[in-house]
Amino acid sequence: MNCEDRYRRAMRGMAPSPAWREATLAAMKAAHRRKEDHRRRPLAVAAGAAVLVLAVTGGLWWSARMESDPDGPGVAQTPQPVVTPTPTSAIPQDDPRRNDTFSIVTDPNQLMGSNPTAGRLEELTELKVYEEPTLTDDTLQRALADALALEYGLTITDYQWDSLEDYHIPRPPTLTAQCADGSQIRLDGLGTQTILFDPARQEEFEARLTRKLTAVSGAVLAQEQLESYSFTGELYSSLQVCFVNDPTQPLSEQLYNYTFRRFSAQEGAVSQNTYPSVKGTYPLRSESDALASFHSGDYWGSHYTSHPDQAEILQVTIEYDFSPYPYIQPVYRILFTQNYWDEVIADWVHDGVDPASYMGVGVAYVPAVDPAYQNEIPYYRLFNDSLAHHTPDELE
Repeated sequence: MNCEDRYRRAMRGMAPSPAWREATLAAMKAAHRRKEDHRRRPLAVAAGAAVLVLAVTGGLWWSARMESDPDGPGVAQTPQPVVTPTPTSAIPQDDPRRNDTFSIVTDPNQLMGSNPTAGRLEELTELKVYEEPTLTDDTLQRALADALALEYGLTITDYQWDSLEDYHIPRPPTLTAQCADGSQIRLDGLGTQTILFDPARQEEFEARLTRKLTAVSGAVLAQEQLESYSFTGELYSSLQVCFVNDPTQPLSEQLYNYTFRRFSAQEGAVSQNTYPSVKGTYPLRSESDALASFHSGDYWGSHYTSHPDQAEILQVTIEYDFSPYPYIQPVYRILFTQNYWDEVIADWVHDGVDPASYMGVGVAYVPAVDPAYQNEIPYYRLFNDSLAHHTPDELE
């Protein structure tokens, strides 16, 4: 919660004195200036640390104001609804910028994560590409589901297998195992395993996965938290990821841990990745080449910008993408923003939501393997069962 949020919440239930109001408004303006400065420079801070800093410093600011101001908030009053006028956007209705799609956050660190390659891309010139086995029936998946059920104390009552043969793009077959207590085990190929369960058992399942990852002597877990908001001002998505972290290892090994020795958790669900076989080691295209591809309008992902050439780059990392089955290959993850998204947000947020509290952040993906090997290990990414590929033709 930032300074502006705290101020609005306080105003709903208190009648502040003039001195308190003046001091709080000054703090709000200072926070807004810091936010604008923060938006306009590249960032490379891990999300977990940033959220922690915001929480701690924010709490100190609020408690200090309450304790030290002799002209404090005053007498509590009946809360009144606060309606923040929504500014009129200067972007015309037929402007292509209105077709842009992005996430909204209160701070870009909320989508940065803790990828170990941030700020260290020059150390990587080649990486391994992994490969899942091609499955023609559900034999291997059933065996894996049975093993997971035994591990988590679940009893499978039914299996459902979808070979996905009708799709025009190769996709891993999916096995869903229904359990007696209502839980489900979902396997996408053999590479991704997701367990759905009663949210009341969240701590139990997370503890099991933590013990599995730290079974190796000396293994230490790190965390990252990824968040975004809806145009109603409510938290839209929150994903917590735990992964083995050993900064003494080479960067390629740290990336392996970040990809495969990890689990993600949301309410009532945990997901983990398996250790696949290696197809080979391939040279990488440079970061500048990947950025040039993005700026030209050639990139992948559910987010879209009509002016990629104007995008401000916030962070570039390399991560592994499980989308292009049967290959698990490295991609550049490009976090970016646009100045004009502030106007789009102001036009789209619901009544009563202060658009100044949010900023737009987009994520673009560019395959990291040298394009000379594209025919050998083709890359694609899906969104809503369609190719999520943006090309320069869309900008014309």
